[in-house]
Amino acid sequence: MATSQSVFNNQFAISQFDEYYLPCINRNTFEKEDSITAFKKKYKHDIFKEDTLHVILGLDSGLLVNYILESPQVAGSKYIFVELPEVMSMLNIDIPEEQQHYLKVLSLEELNEHIESGEDDLFLIKDQIAITLSLAASTGVVEEYSGYYSQIYKLIKQQTTSHKANFTQKSFFVEQFFNVVENNQPASILKNKFAGKTAIVIGGGPSLDEHIDWIKANYEQFFILTVSRFASKLSAAGIPAHIIVSVDPQDTSFEVNRDMMGLANESLFINSHHVNHRIIAQWNGKSLFLGNRFPWEETNNILTIGPTVTNSAIRVAIEMGFKQVLLSGVDLCHPSAGVTHAKGSVEASAGSNNSIIHEWVETYSGSIAETPIQLIHAALALKEEAETYPNVEIVNLSINAAKIQGITHIPKEQVSIVSADCSPSQLLEMVPSASENKQEKLQRIQTELSAANEAFKAISKLAIKALHINNEAKKLKQHSAAFQAKASEIDKIEQKINKKFPKYNMSIKVFGYFEFTQFLTTKKTQDWSFKQMNSMTHLYYSAYQIITEQLQELTETALDIVKLRREEISDTPSIELITEGWKKHNQPGRVNIFQAMFNNTVASSLTLEEKSKLKSASDSYQDQLTSFAHPYFSMKKKNQNLDNTLAKILDLKQHKNIDGLTLLTNNIEPLIANDKFAHRLFHLALHYVHFLENNFDAALAALLEIEPTSRTEVELKQQLLLALKLHKIDLAEETITSLAQYSDEYYPQHAHILSLQGKNQQALDLYLNYLDKYPTDESTLIKLGVFLAGLGQIEGAKSAFDNVMQINPDNVTARNYLNQLATGNAS
Repeated sequence: MATSQSVFNNQFAISQFDEYYLPCINRNTFEKEDSITAFKKKYKHDIFKEDTLHVILGLDSGLLVNYILESPQVAGSKYIFVELPEVMSMLNIDIPEEQQHYLKVLSLEELNEHIESGEDDLFLIKDQIAITLSLAASTGVVEEYSGYYSQIYKLIKQQTTSHKANFTQKSFFVEQFFNVVENNQPASILKNKFAGKTAIVIGGGPSLDEHIDWIKANYEQFFILTVSRFASKLSAAGIPAHIIVSVDPQDTSFEVNRDMMGLANESLFINSHHVNHRIIAQWNGKSLFLGNRFPWEETNNILTIGPTVTNSAIRVAIEMGFKQVLLSGVDLCHPSAGVTHAKGSVEASAGSNNSIIHEWVETYSGSIAETPIQLIHAALALKEEAETYPNVEIVNLSINAAKIQGITHIPKEQVSIVSADCSPSQLLEMVPSASENKQEKLQRIQTELSAANEAFKAISKLAIKALHINNEAKKLKQHSAAFQAKASEIDKIEQKINKKFPKYNMSIKVFGYFEFTQFLTTKKTQDWSFKQMNSMTHLYYSAYQIITEQLQELTETALDIVKLRREEISDTPSIELITEGWKKHNQPGRVNIFQAMFNNTVASSLTLEEKSKLKSASDSYQDQLTSFAHPYFSMKKKNQNLDNTLAKILDLKQHKNIDGLTLLTNNIEPLIANDKFAHRLFHLALHYVHFLENNFDAALAALLEIEPTSRTEVELKQQLLLALKLHKIDLAEETITSLAQYSDEYYPQHAHILSLQGKNQQALDLYLNYLDKYPTDESTLIKLGVFLAGLGQIEGAKSAFDNVMQINPDNVTARNYLNQLATGNAS
């Protein structure tokens, strides 16, 4: 990690509010106002958010820790403070024993170990983590904090992504149970139907905007698969897609993709078996599903390929036989403009998040681009896809897309298209309508679910029995006959589960991944103690009991939906029953499907109350399609928050990332007209761009664009550096005078600048005033000695160097200067 050479002076000060603090870290922050007032003003209630793991960078001289400890404990939350080792060595933080589980103070290495320990996995799984900068860390003065912030953010993001990937297996199951009725026909019916042809897969990346006119001009030749969020954009542009693909199980997926819901008569919908049920249950058109209808069955269907919907769409195109797959909007990185998605999306209007520190990848143009960790995983998956299907030519049309081995870039003008000669309407005709009796199909599903439910109940009873036996066994001696008998009983239960219920056992283990991993241990088998073996057995069968009970609930939900669908197609449906069911499962759009299929007899027999219930469902669905109350639509406000942008600027500067700084200036520039803070950050980032390019005049000019009242210690330090580089001594003196208001550490440098101007008496006074407060500062004593020697005051110089030797007899620099003075060679 690149670092600035921050000065960590072990000198505490006492504020006018009787609070001890380190000026080298907090400058004069706590002289202006007491710490509690400062913290309340900075953090408001955010730092006390419930059910959150708060990771806070910096202790603010220990005062921020005290602020948290002395405040009422926050329900469901924990606090981890991370501090620089240089600062920790100067502080004595004592956490009361009863609060040590609630609040910890760790080094960066200890944070890594803590996160990997799994103690706070639930926060990671639920993505309920807030990374907060202390007042000292947020100023940017101590640049080491920005490097720490970058490392902490990436650690948390990687761990969160990893844990969520495991945990979302449960959400996949949940949605799969919801969808057993809706998953009617497998996508495998389209396998190899378009052998040797060209398809284009359209993702949501910004390069789509560069290609859309070309796609429209060549529309008759294309077979188009699009990710669901951009289907409506294409349709509005006169480019209806052949296939719309959606895979995400998250509830927010409906809000992200709701604009596609009106395209049911235009395109074929291909969904993962675990797509969010609100989408597929309310889709009023033809659809095919990926994967397996039931978790416990294995079929020859096309699989859902992660981690993104684009990966799945590409696999669908390959399985359909397409020999050439073109990619548009599949950038897998952010472009120079900083936006993450094509025009018309919520993400595009929100702009980029200027505070998040992402990864960097190479593009086909040879430049580097920023990209989130999720897209790194998507790119790796796409590389594997190219390796798995070497006979399929996968071409990215964007030169600014992330460069992936096995995926070539060809400009759109040079592409040769082999037309599939199939319009979207012709594709829809290829997909058969369900010809079998719907009631019979629903009965078969009901029978399958009922059998599974009974199996889960039986396994749960066996698990409870094993737990009871294990509890009895722990009271016995390990090698006794009675214990061996109990162990044999448990073995028989395990054999019975494996032999009688193999169809469901793997589903139980996959669904209960987290619970079953709790019984594992890193110890070798021969090192297991009797107590550990008993505990592991307990955890193992507890997992069985917990998971089978959860699966029972899911099968019962699925059976409830089957009952609801049977009622929808009955000759005399209960409007009250079905509308209440739609409401319960948040699927009011079923009303359109229901009304499209019921006959005139049903329509004419509806009472006013029944018509009112159907109207209410219709209104509720319309609200789902038009409301902007969901947090997803507040992305712009979140992205334009600049709280942590300074840390990102400093991290990019430390890593000499000119492209990243340039991108950031482009992102911030639209905000500067009405935001002084944005104005300051823009010019600071622009300054670093010029500075890293060794254009020091332009770098200084950028800094001077910041209003003097808005320049902080960060800008003034850079201003001083440039003034000295450019030999602007008057500006240097003016700047160092301002800096001295922040910290005494600037006094020696101020004295040196005064000496350059010939103001020797003022320089000497500053040196002496500083050393009066910090008499053991070896570096400044040496500077004073050199200064005095330059004035010909040899005895004064010797005295300064002698003082250094008394403080530190091993100081080679002071000894050399004394030797030079003794021989008359000092200058």
